[in-house]
Amino acid sequence: MSWRTYTVKEEVDTTVSAYVKERFSLSSRNVQMIFRKKRVKVNSRVAHSKRMLRKGDVITIELPQDKDYGVEVEKGPIEVLYEDEHTLVVYKSPFMLVHPAGQTKYHTLSNLVAGYYAKRGEVHKIRPVHRLDRDTTGVIMFGKTREAEQYYTKQLQEGRIHRVYRGLVEGKITSDGVVNEPIGVDPVFDNRRCVDEFGQDAVTEYHVIEYDDVQSLLEFTLLTGRTHQIRVHMAHIGHPIIGDAMYGMRKKPYTRQALHAYSLTFIPYGQSELVTVIAPVPSDLGRELQNKKLP
Repeated sequence: MSWRTYTVKEEVDTTVSAYVKERFSLSSRNVQMIFRKKRVKVNSRVAHSKRMLRKGDVITIELPQDKDYGVEVEKGPIEVLYEDEHTLVVYKSPFMLVHPAGQTKYHTLSNLVAGYYAKRGEVHKIRPVHRLDRDTTGVIMFGKTREAEQYYTKQLQEGRIHRVYRGLVEGKITSDGVVNEPIGVDPVFDNRRCVDEFGQDAVTEYHVIEYDDVQSLLEFTLLTGRTHQIRVHMAHIGHPIIGDAMYGMRKKPYTRQALHAYSLTFIPYGQSELVTVIAPVPSDLGRELQNKKLP
């Protein structure tokens, strides 16, 4: 079991059982269990489930620990960009899946994260909060605990996590814009996505950093999180990501799409201040993408 402590920072009108159920994303069954086993304290005293909470109360709760990682442990280098007791943010290299899928059981980022935890003597189920395409590089977040993962998932759904990408697209774009087109599964190739009037809502904002006659360097902000969203939207308006063989064409010297998850801005679980994490741009995306500064 693992003890967690949380201070009630706002005025509330609820019982401790209702509060911990919401705050720690627990099922009704688990809430009943932890109160029955006296694993909830308020201000250092064992709490009754019907006790009313007040601002400033300190809740201490004992939660079950993870028993395994959920994936095979694999040793290897990993670049940590941010870490606390609930959250891990790391850099994802190109040509790597975030999580095992299909026939790929090893050599994913999740396997390496499990190896990182194991080396430190920690056991956390691997919980990626979001995904990046295999060939896309950049910042990606993992929740160390179930409640942290569910907190971040909700934050994503509510648009409270700000994700910024950078990429090179084909053609000259001289002004900022928004692509607001629904995305669905391609009717011919189910591993592809396409603009589809019956698909899920998808909104991508783009800001022009620099351009010439043949290509443009853009900064993208995702207002939704659909599979291949930036790649599909930019191809739809006639400016596919350079090097994207699926939605455009592969162009030398790029061996993959020139797309990078540049930054993530969020309020860490259990905290109140915004944090911005920036992932270094890899050298294979070229001087244009690597050396530009945010305006």
